[in-house]
Amino acid sequence: MNKPHPSRTWLLLTTLLIVLVGCAGTSTRESTGEYIDDGAITTKVKSAFVSDPQVNALSINVTTFKGTVQLSGFADSQQAIDRAVELARKVEGVKAVKNDILRTPESTGEYLDDSVITTKVKSAFVADRQVSALDIRVETVKGVVRLNGFADTPQEIDRATALALQVKNVKSVMNNIQLRQSSRNGS
Repeated sequence: MNKPHPSRTWLLLTTLLIVLVGCAGTSTRESTGEYIDDGAITTKVKSAFVSDPQVNALSINVTTFKGTVQLSGFADSQQAIDRAVELARKVEGVKAVKNDILRTPESTGEYLDDSVITTKVKSAFVADRQVSALDIRVETVKGVVRLNGFADTPQEIDRATALALQVKNVKSVMNNIQLRQSSRNGS
């Protein structure tokens, strides 16, 4: 009977260890399992929105990080906002819901102006190396910019606010960006 060579056994164990460590999460990044779980939660929340006549699923963004669901976007009424939050809370696996949904702007002109501001803020994020543009959603209503999503450091959150405030016609910035590590603690 042939015994496995010790160096082959060592190589196999080292490879297995590297693969397992690569799938592990940290306080600021999800593990592979957490990422898949959050994807499933996001899908279930969006599915609940599509099934409900009170909620316009296309107007509400859903982001999930370690079980914390962040809702952003627009709704026609406060009842629709409340219903979206209620539906999200009922989804299995949801630890917390952060509601950043805004009422829809009233006029087309306001909406177009807000769209221009949103585009300029997003462009500023893309051009800046200190801010992860992919992890932050930008929405503007009547010149008020609302930032939602997750960041790795408090400095990234502050930088996102500063960049948004530099854009012409921004009246104020509501920064709802959460630290990834604080989501882990249930904050």
